[in-house]
Amino acid sequence: MENRDNLIGVFQTIYRWRKTIRNVSLLALAGSIAVSLLLKNYYEAKTIFYPASPQLANPELMFGNTGQVTDYYGSDRDLDRIAEIATSKEVEDFMVQRFNLYAHYDIDSTAKDGPHKVRKRFRALYRAQKNKNDAVELNIEDTDPQLAADMANAARDKINEIGQRMTKGSQAKLLAAFEENIRRKTAELDLLGDSLRQTQALYGIYNAGTQGEQMAEQMATAESEIVRNRARLDILEKNPAIPRDTIAYIRANLNAYEEQRRQLKSKDVASDNMTLDRLNEGMPQIAILQDLHFQSRKQLSYDLERYNQILAVYNTDIPALLVVETAEAPLIKSRPKRSLIVLGSLIAALLFTVLAALVADAYRDIRWQDITDGDV
Repeated sequence: MENRDNLIGVFQTIYRWRKTIRNVSLLALAGSIAVSLLLKNYYEAKTIFYPASPQLANPELMFGNTGQVTDYYGSDRDLDRIAEIATSKEVEDFMVQRFNLYAHYDIDSTAKDGPHKVRKRFRALYRAQKNKNDAVELNIEDTDPQLAADMANAARDKINEIGQRMTKGSQAKLLAAFEENIRRKTAELDLLGDSLRQTQALYGIYNAGTQGEQMAEQMATAESEIVRNRARLDILEKNPAIPRDTIAYIRANLNAYEEQRRQLKSKDVASDNMTLDRLNEGMPQIAILQDLHFQSRKQLSYDLERYNQILAVYNTDIPALLVVETAEAPLIKSRPKRSLIVLGSLIAALLFTVLAALVADAYRDIRWQDITDGDV
């Protein structure tokens, strides 16, 4: 019964204050309508993209030097990296300069806090975050729908440029390391080539295999001829019927082959004539230099191929982003929601006025003068 009486008392109070409540509510309604009509319309442009996998810039994967399957979409770490780039100061400064946001937002660029104000204003209208599908959703609001779309696309392109620059920066350092290594190995190869030519000229060995076979054949032939001519000479010298010229000819051949054998076995490695000792002394040195020269050429060839592959990737426009949706000029405004503003203002004014009426009615019998006089 008491609760019912209290409820009736509330209705009675509201009824007594009905004109005031009505007037305040109408005033709030009119004011909210006027204010909402003065608010500018904002349009939100949206672009959606995924991070591209850094593996796309891997020379081994690009040129098929590995059996690994290429993953075109980036991982969660790549997504976080792109989201971090999207909210970086570099992107903000680029947008401020690219679209002259000082003038667009009517901010004094010469003021001390001008940069802070323009960035704060931009951040209030700019949002880049992961959506439910693990893509980056970039939104920009502006009073000009076409400008909002242009800004969203420009911001996305700038994020892509920064992502590419980070990858290409690493590739540029790798290219510089390869260039230095190639220069060093080229100089080493030239030095080995000079040493090889000098050693070959010193020993007269230009084809060790062929020259070794030739000298072995010459030595075998000389030994065989010496044995044959000596045997002939021993037999024919005992026969007085054999002309002396024939004996002299055989002796000359024997002497010639003995001289040839002597020269082939000569220990004088400084001689211009090719000898077995000279061949045996020069062959190991030349073999080592040839092997070093071959290994250096092989490594240099591999480094050049690797360098050219990295250079090809570096000069290729590999995107850091995979665009799903390009921003277009929105047809419908995103805010303000004027109906919600008016309705909210009306409800707030109504509730506030009713509460004020209830408080005033509850304390109407208090003599505030006596309370203040008592305090004194």
